[in-house]
Amino acid sequence: MPDATPNSPACFALPATGAPPTPRPLLLAIDERAFPLRENVALYLTKPEIRAQPVLMPSMDPQAPDSLATHFYGTVLREGDRFRMWYYAVHRAGEEGQMGVSPICYAESNDGENWTRPELGQVEWAGNRANNLIALGPDPTQECSGVSVIRDEEDPDPERRFKMVYGKQLPAELKEALGVERRWVVRTATSPDGIHWAEKSGLVSGDKFAELASFYKHDGLYVVNSHVSSRGEGDRQEGRQGYAWISPDFDHWLSESAPSFKTAEPAEGSGWGTHGMAGGAYTQVHLGVGATSLGNVAVGLYGMWHQRVPNWGEGGTNCDLGLVISQDGLHFDEVVKGRPFIRSEESPANPVAGFNYPTILCQTNSILNVGEETWIYHGRWLNVEFQYLGEPGSRAKNYWGGVGLAKLPRDRWGALGLSHDQTAGAVWMTPITLPRHAQLLANADDFGGLRFEITDQRFKPLPGFEAGKVSANIASSLETKVDWTDHALSELAGCTIRIRIHFNRAGGRDPRLFALTFLP
Repeated sequence: MPDATPNSPACFALPATGAPPTPRPLLLAIDERAFPLRENVALYLTKPEIRAQPVLMPSMDPQAPDSLATHFYGTVLREGDRFRMWYYAVHRAGEEGQMGVSPICYAESNDGENWTRPELGQVEWAGNRANNLIALGPDPTQECSGVSVIRDEEDPDPERRFKMVYGKQLPAELKEALGVERRWVVRTATSPDGIHWAEKSGLVSGDKFAELASFYKHDGLYVVNSHVSSRGEGDRQEGRQGYAWISPDFDHWLSESAPSFKTAEPAEGSGWGTHGMAGGAYTQVHLGVGATSLGNVAVGLYGMWHQRVPNWGEGGTNCDLGLVISQDGLHFDEVVKGRPFIRSEESPANPVAGFNYPTILCQTNSILNVGEETWIYHGRWLNVEFQYLGEPGSRAKNYWGGVGLAKLPRDRWGALGLSHDQTAGAVWMTPITLPRHAQLLANADDFGGLRFEITDQRFKPLPGFEAGKVSANIASSLETKVDWTDHALSELAGCTIRIRIHFNRAGGRDPRLFALTFLP
């Protein structure tokens, strides 16, 4: 038997990955750090089912704060049978097709697909308070961009149960000092109920221009992910790239940031940067990474901003969503490099007759497990020519933004399966240290073609643990227990082990492994 190591009585440890200890580790087939060694197997990404119609679109009321766009630089949370949404709203302003940015808006749903806008009575808008606006700061009508919310059960203060980060314009004195007209920065707020919020002092990203993708808690740290145009190798100007800021307590944010995810920058100097006729025409990271923490692993999407010239309108930029994954919640690996997980053509914004405007998809922290499905809320933005209210030539005649929804079977982002010309193969799982009691659940298809073998940390087989199988001959299951004849995982309490999963294609079986989950 392998040597026993000290371990929490309720938590599993994944010592080789950098993931935090957790009472319910999830090992996803899309994660090369979870399954680092492979033979004769390939990764097969799942194709999400995308709802054709948006779940939330602009209000039909021309005086509403979201009459032009319900941008989903936002969040959906599920509390019991209620779904709750906070989103970035844009309104029509004036008779010439101008657009204006509104304060944050709020919506609710019983099923996650049909939403209502409750009248909160907090902000006076168009002469009344019968709207769904959230009041933030001393000027509740001030424009706000992206918003990301979590429910934090670990905070003992019920007044801080909900935590928010959101985009807001720099204070006037800072804009004047920096000599800028508009600059979005990331601010914070707390709430006891998600409706009544207290704005906090300070800026997450300092005075840097940052557009927000997500906010989540991982390994006890609060993490904000945004895109920033920073400095790359050799002090070159970067285009849009993903960066993360962290805080141990939500009140104090480190000024230093982590490069959470980056695409390749051009080798030649003429191609650097975010805009310009000679530069920026390459795939950049829009908004950073939109991720959610699943305990030991964070799964997310990044905006594949295909920068083009001209930037706006027909023939301009479109944005797909790429799949990424992280163990530490700060540094993300792309699952399949350069390949979209959701293409803008698959989840298009509402079209305008006579025009061929591209769609920009926007990612958030709103990745939810709902029953036997994983739901992925995302934004759809019609890329038209526009300027904001107050800018020269302000217009937004065809502007539109709404909220989309994609679904896949729970945790089935992708599967490991045999290559097309192979009949047998295997993968090794990363080492795991077991607590006092443990059981293993598998999410797979064609279980009859899978065998689970346990070894010690140095790959030495353990007698009696060579042939783990599911408890019944099940063709497909999202969560089925793996058993070993006359042995149990509890015999290995406190030990660090490896699991080798054998694949066998026989009798019409084509086994696919999507995920493994350990329970104490």
